[in-house]
Amino acid sequence: MKGEREADDVAIIGGGLAGTAIAIACARTARNARVRLFSPENPGRGAAYGAGSPIWFMNGPASAMSIIAGDTEHLVRSLHCSPETFVTREQFGEYIGSTFHKATFGRANIATERAAVVDLERRHGDFILEDDRGARYRARSVVLAMGNAKPADDFLPRELRASKRYVRDPWRTPTSEIPEGDVLCIGSGLTAIDRVAAHAHARRSGTAFTIARHGFLPARESVEIRTCSYAELELDDSSPLALLRSVRSAMRRRIAQGGDWREIAEALRRPSQRIWLGWTTAQRRQFIEHLASLWGSLRYRVPPATDNAVAELRASGRYVSLQGAIVGASDEREGILIEYRTRGELRQLQVASVVNCTGPNGELSSNPDRLIRALLERGLIRPDALHLGLDATRYGEAIDCEGLADERLLAIGPLLRGILYETTAVPEIAEQALAIAHRVAREIEACVA
Repeated sequence: MKGEREADDVAIIGGGLAGTAIAIACARTARNARVRLFSPENPGRGAAYGAGSPIWFMNGPASAMSIIAGDTEHLVRSLHCSPETFVTREQFGEYIGSTFHKATFGRANIATERAAVVDLERRHGDFILEDDRGARYRARSVVLAMGNAKPADDFLPRELRASKRYVRDPWRTPTSEIPEGDVLCIGSGLTAIDRVAAHAHARRSGTAFTIARHGFLPARESVEIRTCSYAELELDDSSPLALLRSVRSAMRRRIAQGGDWREIAEALRRPSQRIWLGWTTAQRRQFIEHLASLWGSLRYRVPPATDNAVAELRASGRYVSLQGAIVGASDEREGILIEYRTRGELRQLQVASVVNCTGPNGELSSNPDRLIRALLERGLIRPDALHLGLDATRYGEAIDCEGLADERLLAIGPLLRGILYETTAVPEIAEQALAIAHRVAREIEACVA
């Protein structure tokens, strides 16, 4: 297997934001580690940071988007921009790729394979990996960093899913490939808003619609909010309902004092994982079913330029936000006829295309990824209790079908959503990547000792 070369210290599966961040952290922290990154695409690009619409921005200022944990100005220095700048997603992808190449240039101990891993098994204490070219590799530790899966759509009518006018993957389908005319985005989060903004920027004909069960729309981001500590807020986080009540009260007080309610939402970012870990499975399920949409609209906010584009479209009558659920669809000659239920009433809407913007599907059993299926079949991983990703310890150690944690099979990012919940933003990814790099360095030191 590759000439029976010595085993890599760590194999990173996935070259999007999370996987590339780990490789960068290892290059800086575990300098002697033998690292192998598997990435079918250029490292750092991923689905979200490839060539997309010029109106697609990161949803936070440059000062909050550094890939180097502890160095908040790294992106600012790299792109020569101000801390308040909202860079485009494409610029951010270029930043990640450039940082990776600078960190790994000339480093013989860091290899990149332009391939996807399709199988993984335990053998004699190590892992044997097989890629889609049939090549095999050995590694002491493996990190699963595959990123977001496509949105689920089994809840949608079969006629809609079968239509050529239906787009399941919102990130890999350019606006130019979507038919002219009215477009319906299923969902009302940041992905849907990005799609609406792209519709406006490309000067497409027709009206853009979004539809969601709750109908919550993400708020506008601001760079002028004051930083406040979670401790000073004295919030009750003993349960999801208690937290909701105390957050609402704190926001009302902050507004009455002339402040910004976003300060409260931002203060929740750092302790959010601790809060989630402190809740029972039943409490977490309650949050997902009843509060997640509201939380998402407060926590994940729209960049100003994107918000301006959507506001202009709304003012012209060419953006409409609907509350409801799709219950039927038929492929007509003129477009797709959608039937949806809103407040107990059935209504119809005909559009030229429908884009699924409901967010990534964390259900492992329906994940089409060959490696995920292989890991499930081998019993090396299992779903978490809420089926938001895989089961793991709070440190990202995968838990197998027998309930045993594997300290050498790690996960990062979206796969840990059921364990940490807030685990997909750039700061969380950077911190997880650094923790993994430190872990790899300690393992090497232990082997040498």
